Amino acid sequence: MVHTIYVGSYTNLITTLSFDPSTGSLQVTGTTEAGPNPSWVATHPTDKSLLFASNEVGEGKIVLFKRSEDGKLQLLQSVWSGGAGTAHFAVGEKEVVAANYSSGTLLTIPLQLSPPALLAPPNQPVKFDFPGTGPDADRQEASHPHQVAFHPSGKELLIPDLGSDKVWTLGRNAETQSWEVKGELKTKPGHGPRHLIVKGETVYVLNELESTMSTYPLPAAGAKESACLSLLTPPTQPAKGMLGAEVLLTESTPAFPEALIYASNRNDPHAEGDSIAIFTTADCAAGFSLVKEVRTGLNHLRAVTFGGEEDKYLVVGGLNGGGIKVFERTEGGKDLKEVAHLAAGVDKPTSFVVY
Repeated sequence: MVHTIYVGSYTNLITTLSFDPSTGSLQVTGTTEAGPNPSWVATHPTDKSLLFASNEVGEGKIVLFKRSEDGKLQLLQSVWSGGAGTAHFAVGEKEVVAANYSSGTLLTIPLQLSPPALLAPPNQPVKFDFPGTGPDADRQEASHPHQVAFHPSGKELLIPDLGSDKVWTLGRNAETQSWEVKGELKTKPGHGPRHLIVKGETVYVLNELESTMSTYPLPAAGAKESACLSLLTPPTQPAKGMLGAEVLLTESTPAFPEALIYASNRNDPHAEGDSIAIFTTADCAAGFSLVKEVRTGLNHLRAVTFGGEEDKYLVVGGLNGGGIKVFERTEGGKDLKEVAHLAAGVDKPTSFVVY
């Protein structure tokens, strides 16, 4: 099966790629104007013909596209995201929730599926309260929400805030049905939580500023850190300027029976480039462990996502060099083998959607 890959970037374009696993071919097939810095791209959970992007700029936007059968994107709408520097958003069945990194705000935008349209928000953006500064004065001078994560129950949002060293927990207001802050999980000072995943009764938090991953028991509000592991194989320590980037969870499947976590680094001075760390999963009481660190040959590894049947492939991109690569999961997912490489043709990749 030939896969179509859409690439978000720090340019004005979403680039379309074609990946053929049978030949190892990875090539550019088209581009779509998407406004400045369409850095995060995602699809609707059930209507896969709807593709969304964020404009990560001073006046952030959420952009809605319709995907045709031949893979071309038609721009339908562009609306305000509720703040500045829209680094991430999550798409629900009838809403898009946008996290605005620079302004420290969150906005819920209603979504109508037929015809597809983003509607006027009924409420003002949520402003995260963080009046102080964190240990990293350059990065933690204000609130910086970096991700919107739906709890698997659908009844709660988890928002890692790099600036405040917190994970905000939000629930719906019973009357307005809007999201509002209900509590917070405090990470260690200077950790800078960036992204997270939830498995069972455990939340795994990737700490950007420390290049580590921490676990906390659910419910998240008030939970204490139960474990913290480096994203690098011991005894290696993060070099100055190294940052954690992305964390992904795979589910158990016939081909890959063990659920695993994949976390990426950026700005590693290692001769073989940035790495992806593969972890086993477990509950907080049993802990979790690093089983493999795979070097990618990429510089500033920011874009990472799964694709293909049973998430067989991992697509990765170097913002500052190395191009885009596709790795196949091997050894039950505990190792990676490079199967395709596009060395040039896409500038500053930041995220992917794989069909």
